[in-house]
Amino acid sequence: MILYLILIFSLLVITAFWLWFYIANRRIHPVEITNKKLPPVTVIIAYKNAGQHIATTVQAVLDQKYSDFEVIAINDFSTDESESYLSHINDAKLIRLRATLDLPGKKAALSEAISHAKHDILLFTDADCLPSSELWIKTMVIKLLDDPKTEIVLGYGPLRKTAGLVNAFARYETILTAMQYFTYAKCGLPYMGVGRNLLYKKSLFLAVNGFSSHQHLPSGDDDLLISDAANGSNTTVCLDVRTFVFSDAKNDLKAFLHQKSRHITTSVHYRPKIQFFLGLFAMVQLMFYLILMTSLATNSISIISCIAILSVKWLTQMACQHHFFKRLNGRDLWLFFPLLDIAMMMYYLVLPVYGYFRKDKW
Repeated sequence: MILYLILIFSLLVITAFWLWFYIANRRIHPVEITNKKLPPVTVIIAYKNAGQHIATTVQAVLDQKYSDFEVIAINDFSTDESESYLSHINDAKLIRLRATLDLPGKKAALSEAISHAKHDILLFTDADCLPSSELWIKTMVIKLLDDPKTEIVLGYGPLRKTAGLVNAFARYETILTAMQYFTYAKCGLPYMGVGRNLLYKKSLFLAVNGFSSHQHLPSGDDDLLISDAANGSNTTVCLDVRTFVFSDAKNDLKAFLHQKSRHITTSVHYRPKIQFFLGLFAMVQLMFYLILMTSLATNSISIISCIAILSVKWLTQMACQHHFFKRLNGRDLWLFFPLLDIAMMMYYLVLPVYGYFRKDKW
């Protein structure tokens, strides 16, 4: 009886979370593009051993339809030929820099690039990313200017679809993470952004002393900065498809886990309220499946009841997430939600263990 009550409780909490996600994101409107003069922008890209990707990304950014911007590409101690690929790009808007401080992570390189930025509006992406349109900069800036109090715009960075189970799960996890941090930001509780599509003001960066509060951590150049600098009034989100910035997913399970485990080292530095809600969401998801399996194994619940409870969970979640998955380039994943949901439960179990034993790299 106790297991059954805990199972129902976890189901109710899960349902409440998904209804919250749905209500917060049920209306997503495109940004209205105008022809009025917009302020200048500095786009910053830090790269290390990016190969030809850096040239492709820089060229795509230089091709943006925006009247006044510069692109800073800073080489963070690459040991390959990355920098040489940029030498073939002849554009006055491109500023090539070399980092002078070799530290784990990107914070030192980004800090140097920011110090060289001529403009107050800073837009960030990664060396392996491509904007989905030539209006990426313009749309993000217009979103910034919607409200004079706004200093941060959180963008979305979907993963490209390829064959394979790891790719499918990586894309699902990316959408689920985005659903959470966009929802929290819309409700006045911003706690993270992604460095492949993030805009904030240089003046804000300087006001919070940059990365100083977490300089000792290799990761956190995006989420911990947002955690420090963002609040309910200075942060907005942009889910206009013209601002999506695509990158390749890790199609190898070990590489994917290594990439995602970096988030563990930063999430423990989030505000206590954020840690509580994020932890509660993961805990009830995990608890639901573990208790359901335990109840079945001990005959505490019938198979029919199990199917009924699972159906309620899956149908509720699928109904709540359909619009969001469609909007965030994950419509194909929606039909496979039950399998991906179970995989997410296993992910919650494996990731902390993997993260404990991994070593940090750039």
